[in-house]
Amino acid sequence: MSNQKLSKFYGSHRYNYHSRTDALRFLLMPFVYIVLLGFPGKYGGYISTYSNFVAQVFYILYGFFTLVPDKDKRYRRLQRGLKRAFKFFIIMFISLSVLSILYLIYLNTDTNLFGNASAIKHAVFNFFILNVWPLPVGNSIWFVQSLVYAYLFFMFAEKTGLSKYYIPILIILALFTLFTGEFAAFSGFPYRGYNYVPGGAVTRAIPYMLVGMLLRKYVDKLASIPRYIYIILFPVGLLAAIGEIEFLSHIGKLVYVGHTIGFGIMALSLCCFTLSKAKVEKSFLTTHGRNYSRRLYAFCQPVALFCWIATAIIKPEYLPVIKEYSSIISFVISFALSFVIGLAIYSHSVSKKHKSSQESEI
Repeated sequence: MSNQKLSKFYGSHRYNYHSRTDALRFLLMPFVYIVLLGFPGKYGGYISTYSNFVAQVFYILYGFFTLVPDKDKRYRRLQRGLKRAFKFFIIMFISLSVLSILYLIYLNTDTNLFGNASAIKHAVFNFFILNVWPLPVGNSIWFVQSLVYAYLFFMFAEKTGLSKYYIPILIILALFTLFTGEFAAFSGFPYRGYNYVPGGAVTRAIPYMLVGMLLRKYVDKLASIPRYIYIILFPVGLLAAIGEIEFLSHIGKLVYVGHTIGFGIMALSLCCFTLSKAKVEKSFLTTHGRNYSRRLYAFCQPVALFCWIATAIIKPEYLPVIKEYSSIISFVISFALSFVIGLAIYSHSVSKKHKSSQESEI
C-alpha cells in the first residue's frame, strides 16, 4: 500500500492492531523460550545470547500502538494497557511465588531464602527497582513488570507535561542503557556490589516504547523505504551484536549481554518490515497470535519446572537431557495447552451465542 498513507491506515483499521504485528509476536515466542531456558547443542549458548533482541521487538510494538499522536487517545490506551498488564503481572506474581515455594519444598530446601534483614532489603531493592526476581522460579516476570512500570511512567508524563521531553528522555535512557549494561566496565562499575544494571523498565521498556512512538509518528516514511532494506538490517544488527560482544570479551570488559546496539537494530528492522506494509489479512496467526503469545509467555517456566520434576520422579536418568532440551519441549507442550485453552474458549463463545440466538427466537 505504498500509494496510501500508513498513518491513515493505522488510524482507521483497528483490525490491523490484531493482524500482522500479532503474527510477529507469536512467531517470536520460540526466541523467548530460548532466552529463558537456553538452547541445546554446541552452539546453544550463542543462540541463546543472540536471541536477546526479542524483548525489544515487543516493547517497540507496544509503544507503536499505545503512544499514538492523539493525546486523549494516547492516555486512554495507556490506562487500558496498564490495567491489562497489571492484572497479568499479579497473576504471574502469585503463580510463580507459589511454584517457587513448592519447588523449594520438593527440594527439601529451607524456604527462608534471605536469611537476615539486610538480605531481605537487598532482595526487595533488586525486585522492585531492578526487576530481578528473588525466587528460584520466575525470572520471566521482569518483562511484564517492566511494562507495568513503563505504563505508569508514561501516564505520569502525560499528566505532568513531561511528555514534551520524550526525545531528550529517549537519548538519556539510551546512553544510560549502554553505560550501565554492555559498557558498564568503562563507567565506574562494579558499584555497591553491582557489576551492571540488568534489563528493566528504564533500560528496555521505556526507551524502546519511545522508539515505537517515533515509528508511529513517522510511519508514512516507512513505506517509502524499500522493504529489502529492513531485511538487510537484521543480519547487520546481528553482526554488530556479535562484534560488540566479542570485542568486549576479548579485552576483558564484557559484563552483560542483554541489550547491545546490535539487538536494537535487529528489533527495529523486524518492526519496520512488519509495520511498513499496510495489509489486513486473516489467518490463524493474525487472528490468534496475541492470545497465544500471552499464554506461551505465562506457561514457559511453569511447564519447564513440571517437566523437570516429573522426569526426576519417573526417570531421573533422563533429567539432564530434559533440561538441555527444555526450550523445545516446553514450547511444544505450552503450545498444545494454549491450543486446548483457545479451543475451549472458542467452543464456549459459540455455545453462548447459539443459546442466545435460541432465546431470542423464543
